[in-house]
Amino acid sequence: MILPTDYQRNGAGNLVDYIRRDRDQDAGATVDLRNPAGRELSDPEVNRFVDKSREFGFQRHLIVSPDPTGEYSPEEVNANTRELMNREFARQPTTDYVYGVHQNTEFPHAHVAATGEPAELEMDREDIRQMREQAAVVFEEPARTRDPTAAPRDAPEDIGRVVDEEAREQYHEAELSLNPEAQKALKRATEKSQQKDVGHTAEKASDERQTEPLSERAAERAEEQAATEREPEVDIEREQEPEREVGWWQ
Repeated sequence: MILPTDYQRNGAGNLVDYIRRDRDQDAGATVDLRNPAGRELSDPEVNRFVDKSREFGFQRHLIVSPDPTGEYSPEEVNANTRELMNREFARQPTTDYVYGVHQNTEFPHAHVAATGEPAELEMDREDIRQMREQAAVVFEEPARTRDPTAAPRDAPEDIGRVVDEEAREQYHEAELSLNPEAQKALKRATEKSQQKDVGHTAEKASDERQTEPLSERAAERAEEQAATEREPEVDIEREQEPEREVGWWQ
């Protein structure tokens, strides 16, 4: 689970525009923006949320990005994000939020715009860590995903597509800054990771080729040393032979 977040002491107009933009289609297409009940909002309702954020002078942006190996559908990301946010904000009287699910990458993820009194929405590292853990519970990680920290018995039998986590993190960091070219950053980071993997594979193969003759020479040296250690014992026996008692067979 990746759950980056940041905040701005201003209205959420630019953030809402970023969430609603559908990057797979023309500039006029939009992503559905929904309220805490999961209902799609009309343009006037979206405008009222933006006006509210201007009154509070505070907005928090959260990205909920579950592990792609879980093969979560957009509908699941939608429902689970709403459940997570409702758990988080249910007891905060002034907090309101809207959210949308982006499907412009091979891993569906949700963007959340929240507003309210700053004291309700300020989060430190421990708060973010706890929220990430709660998100993993809601999305049933690691039981459904290939979590490297999970025991083998907890991993599912059928693993979905693996997407480089570092590349995904860089992509979401670009999204936090509302960078319209975030998808290019994802492509660059993915290509860089793939090149790194190829380099590691080639390096490993080279190390194995170098190690094999060294192992053979080491074995030869071990045999030579063992033979050398046995030779003195034979010499001693030969020196002692004249002292042996002569038997009838001689």
